[in-house]
Amino acid sequence: MVDAADAAVKNEAVNAESGANARSRKATSKRRSSTKKSPMERRQRRAGYVFVAPAMIFTAVFFFLPMAFSLWWSFTKYNGVTDPKFVGLDNYSDLFADDQFRTAAGNTAIFALVTMTIGPLLGLVSALLLNRARVGQALFRAAFFLPVTMSLVVVSTMWKMLLNDDGLINRAIEFFGGEGRQWLSDPDTALLAVCAASIWQGFGFETVILLAALQGIPRERYEAAAVDGAGPWRTFRAVTLPALRPALLFVYVVGIIGAFQVYDQVYVMTRGGPADSTMTVVYYLVEKFHRLDLGHASAAAYLLVIFLAAASALQMRLERRPS
Repeated sequence: MVDAADAAVKNEAVNAESGANARSRKATSKRRSSTKKSPMERRQRRAGYVFVAPAMIFTAVFFFLPMAFSLWWSFTKYNGVTDPKFVGLDNYSDLFADDQFRTAAGNTAIFALVTMTIGPLLGLVSALLLNRARVGQALFRAAFFLPVTMSLVVVSTMWKMLLNDDGLINRAIEFFGGEGRQWLSDPDTALLAVCAASIWQGFGFETVILLAALQGIPRERYEAAAVDGAGPWRTFRAVTLPALRPALLFVYVVGIIGAFQVYDQVYVMTRGGPADSTMTVVYYLVEKFHRLDLGHASAAAYLLVIFLAAASALQMRLERRPS
């Protein structure tokens, strides 16, 4: 009796295993048949490759290939004429020992600090005011955003005219009994003048981004805060600010990346002077390229790339954290 029972159990187990194997083979066959592309799908995929191929080739030739050459040049002494000579990390160590590069890095950090402190703050205040406006919101939003659409060269030229010794700003100061200044010729004010032009040109971007985020906050949150007896400041701190966190992170990271690549304003308004007081990292490396010092210029460019990549990685890490 026991042997018969054991045999029956073994037969059931064998049957169950064979059934599972059959189902597994059937599922595998079904997956293979589902992943097998029809002739029409294969033709569509080939057509897609054909359409994107020119853009991919263009990107590879004019973007990735120059980046690879620049990376190689950063380890060489090269002037664009003679053969490059490998020098290892000497270009990078030379940069850290170069007073002008350290000055440029410091000026760039100050520029980023000033513009990314005042610009987003002005954008946030403007967005809050526009969000409460009942009339003319679209008009004011377009007016704030208009400078963003203007060329940096145009904006810089306009501010250079305003800040000249006989410009409108000095005329206004003298009209009210003050004394005009040499805003662009004084090392103490030249960088701040460049910052002012950049803030004016860019804070409309922050305004539009933050206004869109404000308009996406559900009204129920404000109603719940009002029921709890929260005042305006507590409502802003507990409801508005946490909801704006992703938009603020986006604004700050994009702004910092742009601030560390500042060039046009410096070139038009001050040409890096006076006495290197407005020299920035990008202006420094462009000057190195003009002098055919491609090794140090490429090394400076890759130091900037490393910093910007770190800033982008920090943004993605902060976005993953819960609010």
